This record gives sequence, C-alpha cells and structure tokens, in this order.
Amino acid sequence: MPFVPPLLCRLFGISAGAGTKMSIQSFRTARRGDHSISDECVLHCAFSFDRSDAKIIVGQRSYIGKSHLVAAERIEIGDDVIISWGTTIVDHNSHATGWQNRKADVADWHQGKKDWSNITIAPVKIEDNVFIGFNVIILKGVTIGKGAVVGAGSVVTKDVAPFTMVGGNPARQIGEAATRSVA
Repeated sequence: MPFVPPLLCRLFGISAGAGTKMSIQSFRTARRGDHSISDECVLHCAFSFDRSDAKIIVGQRSYIGKSHLVAAERIEIGDDVIISWGTTIVDHNSHATGWQNRKADVADWHQGKKDWSNITIAPVKIEDNVFIGFNVIILKGVTIGKGAVVGAGSVVTKDVAPFTMVGGNPARQIGEAATRSVA
C-alpha cells in the first residue's frame, strides 16, 4: 500500500512525527480534524471527527491497520500499540438512546446539524504496549491498560486491566498477557 510522502503531510497540515508513514486513507481523513501523531507510526486507518473540538492522539511507534477511529471528544492511543485491521474505536453513542431524543436526527442531518445534548460521550484511552486483534469494537469510556491484549472479534465495553488478556462479547478476562520478553 502506498504511503503519502512526508513533505505532502506537512504541506497539508498533518501533525505527524518523524518517520511516520500514513496511507492515503489516513492522510485524507486526518486532515479534517484535530490530531497528534507521534514518531515512527504506521497508519492505515480512517479518522472521523464528529465534533469540531474532537481530538485523536497516537503515540510513538504505533501501528493501526485498516480500522476506524471515531471521536466526538477524545481518543488517545499510547506508545508501541498494535491495532489490527477491522477495529472500530468510538468515544460516544452516536445517537441518543431514547426515541424522543433522536427522532429528528435524520432531518437534522439534511440541514447539516446534529444535537449532541442527549448523547453520552466519554473518552477512550489505550495505554502503552497494547495489542488489539482483528475486528475488535472498543466503546466509549474504556481504558485499556498497559500491556493488555484484546482478542479478535471482541467487544470492549469496560476497562481492561494492565497485562490481562480479554476476549468475547462483551470482553472479559481470559488470561494474562506476558509482562516481559522471553530471552
């Protein structure tokens, strides 16, 4: 997959650190919002900024496959994180859960507006050294602790403790992640 040349990133105002490689999809979608991407990352993901003050932060040496990050407030990804393809990370419900509070959503979209007053929003934080498998969904308000592993196809609705392995729908602890490398 071709990457966008660093000069083009700087020219279009992409805040990406030295050595970071961004696919065309990442480049095009990051331009539309407030982001901070550190050094030596490899990004193939799409960024969606659902509100003008939303922010997405990616730490150093992190890899994000063809995934989707959707922020209304804040998504923060630490250093040395690997996020496989097909993952969706979202920091909000997108719509109010009560019909009366969402009945005008489609009509509002036609007018280019959205009422956020009845939508639950909570930032997502993925700490350093985390590995997230294929097709994972991470929902609002979740913190995934340092060194944790999230199994493929999991739906993460609650915090994940550091150095644990979780899987399933909803994700629950299924083991412990290695805390040190094997020599």
